Amino acid sequence: MKRALVLGALLAWAPLALALLVSGSEWLGRDLPGGLPLGNVLSASILCAPALAGWLASRPRTRQRLWAAMTLVAALAWLPVSIWLAGNAALNFHGQRGAVWLGFSAVVVIALGVSLAWALVAALRRRG
Repeated sequence: MKRALVLGALLAWAPLALALLVSGSEWLGRDLPGGLPLGNVLSASILCAPALAGWLASRPRTRQRLWAAMTLVAALAWLPVSIWLAGNAALNFHGQRGAVWLGFSAVVVIALGVSLAWALVAALRRRG
């Protein structure tokens, strides 16, 4: 039951955080220590929460868990890689780097969707 609650909270966070991000509130631009905008951390959490949920929902020592672990690592790496590609913490991209970032982000999101769907379908099959 506790695990289901954690999974539910992680899965609920992504749409809530996305709604907050889309709202465009001024507080999203506030800088955290080190100059990282709060909105960028919120964006990263939109990827990390469901990636962690997929990892938690998958069974240990399976290909599914390995895929979920790789997806979680990619989600955790999204913000540092984004900052590196942009050359700044505000994630302002110029030229070709923006296209590379968009491709990288798309791969992370697709891998995340596959991982999460695979884990949830497998979990439902185990229950049924």
